[in-house]
Amino acid sequence: MRRFAPYLLVIAAALLTSLLLPAPQRPVQADAAEVARTTGIRVLGATRGYATTALWLRAGDAYRRGDLYETLATYQLIRELQPRNPAVYSYLAWNQAYNISAQFPETERRQEWVTRGFRTLHEGQRSLPGDATLRLDEWNFVLNRSVGYPAAVLAVEREQLREADPTWAQITEVALKLQTGLSAADLADLDDFLENTGLQLYLFDLADDYWSLDEADRNRLLDPAFEGLTADEQGELAEAFQSHQRGWMRAFFALSPDVQAFLALAHWCRLQAMVLVVTPALEIRPHGLAVETVLLNSVRMAARRLPPTLGREVREEFARRYKEAVAEAFLSGIENAHRIGGRKAALDFVDAMRINFEGQPELLPPEAIDRAHQEIQE
Repeated sequence: MRRFAPYLLVIAAALLTSLLLPAPQRPVQADAAEVARTTGIRVLGATRGYATTALWLRAGDAYRRGDLYETLATYQLIRELQPRNPAVYSYLAWNQAYNISAQFPETERRQEWVTRGFRTLHEGQRSLPGDATLRLDEWNFVLNRSVGYPAAVLAVEREQLREADPTWAQITEVALKLQTGLSAADLADLDDFLENTGLQLYLFDLADDYWSLDEADRNRLLDPAFEGLTADEQGELAEAFQSHQRGWMRAFFALSPDVQAFLALAHWCRLQAMVLVVTPALEIRPHGLAVETVLLNSVRMAARRLPPTLGREVREEFARRYKEAVAEAFLSGIENAHRIGGRKAALDFVDAMRINFEGQPELLPPEAIDRAHQEIQE
């Protein structure tokens, strides 16, 4: 991990700081307009189904016309009429976090709508605790929206997941403090990096590959003049690092150690959040095989990027939890695959996990995979 030595000390120092939890918010009583709207919905009675169908059609038409605000308002009405329909929360959250947010040039306004999308999913989960699809939606939101808005995503998820994993919440608070503590110049560089490159999922895997090169090749790769060389002159480097990946490396290593420190810690916090948001779906029956698949892969990635500056006991605790999570999700995945597609689907699932965990036998030992394969065939 010598490549991160310039900024690991920054994280280590920050982890020693005390963390202040936000004061609880007072509940807000419903106003007269809210009471009137709720009463109007009750009055609809048997005609509610017709009204809901008309609103779904209107929302689809508004979306095709590009009127995203009408789309948003219509989905909010549908939510009032169908509070038990997970699709309502999915569509509304998607429009908020993706479509509406993209309409604003200001980063702060985009982040505001991204945050609203997450809170809509959280509201849906509270209303429908037995629905696994909203958990998968949130997993996708964390994965994709943190590419451009890592601090905003981590802040809203910390509110939601603090009780599920207090240790992660504390580390996430450290990451957020690293971001707010950046200089004005570093903040500008960070904004530019997130706007044009983003916190890509495999950014640090590429950084590892980069540091495995000898110094001469590293320097060649980071030199923009490399792009003007012929294919023969670029040689194997061009095959090992595609053009867009070379751009990622140049952008990342041009950042200051402080910015790199924030991105490194935020990346692991994002991966652990992905583990946390989908884990409850494992207990929801029935659910699709995607639950086990994304949980196993999230744990696999999070375990690889566990911050090296954490204390030994904390690292051991996370390692233990990761191993237990893999064992539970692996067995659940076999059972679920067999339920969905029979023996062949179960064997395919086991073979896929054999490939995925090939380099991490401490999480899923090869003998456990072999044993599962044999038991399925018997």
